[in-house]
Amino acid sequence: MSYEQGEVWWGPAPHKSGPSYRPWVIVSDGSHPFAHTECIALAMTTQQHTGAISVSDGAWLEGGSDTDAYISPWYTTTIKHRDFDRQQGTLEPTLVAEAVTELHRYTPSPDS
Repeated sequence: MSYEQGEVWWGPAPHKSGPSYRPWVIVSDGSHPFAHTECIALAMTTQQHTGAISVSDGAWLEGGSDTDAYISPWYTTTIKHRDFDRQQGTLEPTLVAEAVTELHRYTPSPDS
């Protein structure tokens, strides 16, 4: 199965106590060295934390959320495709680009 940048999938939430799942927005593309088995993803949540990116109803190209949704650009992980449970939808590319830009604000290049 192919996983594409901007898709939102339910997968394990590694920092919660006990088995728990959360939605993840895929931010890597086919250039990821192991794109055939894993991807880089940002966590989504229903909590409006400082710095979180609001996901409006109009930002969903497919699927959606019954509750307020936010992308946490500082909460990133690599997830194996086999660990995804089900797809929630797909987000518009401009929102994904905004989330990646915010992630890079937390990961600036070191000064030479």
